[in-house]
Amino acid sequence: MSYNTRLTLLIAAMLLLAPVASGTAAEIKVLNANALTIAMKELAADFTKKTGNTVSFVGVSPGLVEQRIKAGETYDLVITATASAQAFEQEGRWRAGTRHPLARVGIGVAVRDGVKVDLSSVESTRKALLDAKSITHSAPGGNGLSGANAVKVLANLGLTDSVKEKTKLSSGDLADSQALIAKGEVDMGLFNVSEIPRAPGVVRAGPVPAAVQVYINYDSAVPATNAAPDAALALIKYFQRPASRAVWDKAGLEIAAE
Repeated sequence: MSYNTRLTLLIAAMLLLAPVASGTAAEIKVLNANALTIAMKELAADFTKKTGNTVSFVGVSPGLVEQRIKAGETYDLVITATASAQAFEQEGRWRAGTRHPLARVGIGVAVRDGVKVDLSSVESTRKALLDAKSITHSAPGGNGLSGANAVKVLANLGLTDSVKEKTKLSSGDLADSQALIAKGEVDMGLFNVSEIPRAPGVVRAGPVPAAVQVYINYDSAVPATNAAPDAALALIKYFQRPASRAVWDKAGLEIAAE
């Protein structure tokens, strides 16, 4: 075979391979409940390094996830509260067999940096909340779910009436409401563990005890509009691998078993 023939064949092969190579990297657009955003962004950065597939996140409250799906917005992957994911599955909005449990998050206590709170038992947690001059949590009934769960935790502690007068409900941004704790205007806050802290000067004292804990469960699902689901499914597998659990744990989230 002559040199010119070999060169021609080599160039032809390169031209054939070029579109394949450029097409191997997928762009995965994720709509997710915001409580999972920090952990998933850290994992997705490593996923991108290993696969070349890029990932972008639209992190909003579960209620807004529902609104966006109903409005017809298109995404490659959706992660939202289980009840909502189940309802959308019944409506045929997911690709068959792609809805699976992903993670859950409980309620934790936010305090100003340097403040020590004993959450080791139900009684010590109850005492800490009773001793606090003021507490805050998201208003229940909004687009988020942490406010409703904070109310349930207080009920489990038998504190519904005891703390009512000193509770400041927040209907705004979590960073703004947690900033009140940093400024010393509020002593303690009840939020999703994974969303503490959201403001400088605020730390996570820990989750409330298991005996009074209330969880939000989250599912992942691939929308029926995603005609090429392999990259999204690979991302979920990456989130669920054993090596990823340290990231979920650090963020205060419990990852579901594969």
